[in-house]
Amino acid sequence: MRIILSRILVLVVAVLTLAGCEPAARQRFLTTFFDEVPVLPPVEEYCAEAAVKNTVQTSAGKPVAVVKPEYKPSSHPPYEEKRCNGCHEAEKTTISGLIRPRNELCFLCHPRILKHRFAHGPAAEGDCLACHFPHEGSYPSLLLLEPERLCDKCHLEARAAAGMHAKIEANGVRCIDCHDPHSGDSRYFLK
Repeated sequence: MRIILSRILVLVVAVLTLAGCEPAARQRFLTTFFDEVPVLPPVEEYCAEAAVKNTVQTSAGKPVAVVKPEYKPSSHPPYEEKRCNGCHEAEKTTISGLIRPRNELCFLCHPRILKHRFAHGPAAEGDCLACHFPHEGSYPSLLLLEPERLCDKCHLEARAAAGMHAKIEANGVRCIDCHDPHSGDSRYFLK
């Protein structure tokens, strides 16, 4: 009976571990306990689809990082359409002048932004203004900074897979090409 319970415990721990791991950790776990597990592609091929979108081929057939894209300004449609009362009180009866507290306001129109199990801290707290302007911005989606620099504003810690990140960033891949900035099914919000 003890053997059966220990095997069930190992199986439960394995399933729980696999459910929340990034691909490289999952691969290490599987190859430790099972034979004939398919091999992961080399680090250079992680997020290959995103890397291909952000590279061009030279005449010699070698990929070269794309020149930094030019971003177009963006505008919040209710602001652009002068529908201010969608967010602001007409009579300004509160100190903020908003129809809901700031951390609840965006969820009125974007209720499904946190659609996965794990939520990014600012998004979970309703702190949308940590990354977005409310009315107009110089970058897509009302972002405060260029998409390739925005995450570095807060994320100063060492990357979990630093070598892989350095290689794919050198190919012009942005954080949001592999990670969902609002929520995800894995701890690292991988798409």
